[in-house]
This record gives sequence, C-alpha cells and structure tokens, in this order.
Amino acid sequence: MNNISQFSSKDEIHQQACEWVSRIDRGLSSVEKQELQHWTALSSSHRKVLIQTAQLWDDMSVMNELSGLFPLREAPTPQASRLHKLVKHARWSIAAGFTLMMLGVGMMMDWSWIESQSQPVIVHQQQVETAIGEQKNITLSDGSIIHLNTDTVLAVTYTDSKRSIDLIKGEAHFTVAHDKQRPFSVNAGQNSVTAVGTAFNMQYVENEAFELVVTEGRVLVKQNDASASQSGVQSLITKKPVATEGLLMFSGEKAMVQGDVKQKHNLTENDIDEDLAWQQGMIVFKGEPLYKVLQEIGRYTPIQFKLLSEDLKERRVAGFFKVGDIDGLLFALKNSFQIEHSQELDKVIELRTAG
Repeated sequence: MNNISQFSSKDEIHQQACEWVSRIDRGLSSVEKQELQHWTALSSSHRKVLIQTAQLWDDMSVMNELSGLFPLREAPTPQASRLHKLVKHARWSIAAGFTLMMLGVGMMMDWSWIESQSQPVIVHQQQVETAIGEQKNITLSDGSIIHLNTDTVLAVTYTDSKRSIDLIKGEAHFTVAHDKQRPFSVNAGQNSVTAVGTAFNMQYVENEAFELVVTEGRVLVKQNDASASQSGVQSLITKKPVATEGLLMFSGEKAMVQGDVKQKHNLTENDIDEDLAWQQGMIVFKGEPLYKVLQEIGRYTPIQFKLLSEDLKERRVAGFFKVGDIDGLLFALKNSFQIEHSQELDKVIELRTAG
C-alpha cells in the first residue's frame, strides 16, 4: 500500500493563500472553516504565507475573522494599529491568479499558537509483509534497507521531519541511512528504538516485548509517550549525554525490551552472526529446550509439532538447521537426539522418545 503526498511549490501556496483570504473576506461556511484549519495544519509554509497575505489585505475584516478562528494571545498594540493604517493606505490590487505584491510591513501579532499546531507532512507511506517461511529485502527512499524475516508485518511512514517504522509483528533487521535531520525510529509494543545512522535487529517474542540486537552504531530505546519531549533524540544526534529520556545501547549489545530494558548484555561477533543467521537461511540452536526449538522452527512453516512425551519438552538441542527443511530436522532429531516422529495429519507431526 503506497500513499505519496506531493509538496506544493511556493507559487502554488501563495495562490492558495490568496484564495483563502478571498473566501474569508466574503465569509466562510462551517465546512470551509474546517477545510481552512486542515490546510493550515498541513505545513508551516501554509500558515506563514496565509498570515502574510492576511496582514496585507486592505481592511481588518480578514484579520478579525482569523482572530475569531484562531484566538490571539495578545491584542494588537497601538503601534501595530498605526502600522495597519499605513498598510491600508498602501492599497494593492489582486491580479488574475491572485499574484501577490508583498509589502514590507506586517501586523505585530503573536501567531505562535499556529506553529504549535504543526503537523508533519507525510511524503511516503507503505506497508510490507512476509508470509510464513518467506523473507524479503526492501530499500526505502532514503537508502535504508530492511530485511524482513518470516511472518512479519511492518508499516513505513516518512514525513518531512522524521522516519517512522511500526513493527506490527515478526522480525526485521534495519540498516539505517544517515540523516541527522530526520531520525529513524522503529515502534514496537510500548517502546521505540531511534537511530540516526546504524544497524539493529528487532524480533517480537511475545505481545508488547521484543528482543533488540545492535549490530552497528548506537540506538536510543525509550518508552512511547506522546507528551515526551524530543531532547533524548536530540542528545543522540548531538552526542550529548542522555538524562532520563531513554537508554542508549551500543554495537554488540543485546537486550529484552518490554517497557523497561531487561537482560542487557554484550555479544561477541560470533554471537551476533548466530543471532542473524536467519538472514542466510539458517537457524542456530545452542542447547535450548526442545519446546523452544520447535516454537522457533514453527515461525518458518505451517506445520505444527506435538510432543507425546512430557520429558521431551526439556530435552536440550544444539545444531544448525536450514530454514524450512523439516525433513532435515526430523532426520537430525532421530539420529542425534533419539527422537522419533509420526505424521497423522498433513500439518501435524508427533514426536516421541525412540523405542
């Protein structure tokens, strides 16, 4: 799903602002007031040009209307009133196409409330997903690369001020193109992971929890909070210490994240290679219980495994397994771990202790 919004040129914004001022002068309907509020929220350029255009209009009716729609913090000063009279005497005409002859005098009013309503302009939206057993690489418009593992869904939203990814489920590795003006953030569960130019891997392990491996550079892990400031991200960009805005993680570090960062520890290069072996079509087990091994393998296949012996659940398994190679897995379980199988249904394999 793609949804690409095009930026308007400066001339187009000027013309649109003139049209809005003309409508305000003759009176806005309730629908037009909503449309105006939406238009001013799209971009700070829209708001600035509209204010400049309104200030140069030939009477106060437009300014009064805007003041009613968007209340000012302070009333105009006497100096501002005198300046407005000067503007009124310097009347100007609107040519075809609403071309502006901008004057160098403006109203001394506080329109900063409009800036506080600023909404980012969406320039690219995309949803990407993989089926069970499928892996996929995508390259985003800024050059960032995402490697999606099996059964993964994520949504990409790029605006004029930030790059945002929502990891809805599954696992993905992100190689981020450097752009300090637009931080790159991945949201998952209760947290976000923010980077400027780096690489990291995220895997959902259960609802609201994910495993994070930083493979290059550093990232900022923080809890999602709409009221939180951006000082944490800014500290990351400027390389200044972060106080309470989140936790910095560096290359070679791994942690479980569920609100708080838990079980944080350092990895060797070999550990990282094994964690990312899925990118080469392999799964590495280093003595995990059989039930966890089957859970991991189950991510790559629709086949279900059923353990007929309770003691099999904790049987430790180690080795390299090819993604999707069920026959190879069953062969290894029988010859190396004395575990036999039978298949009653097409997608159900039963496992039991040999003999």
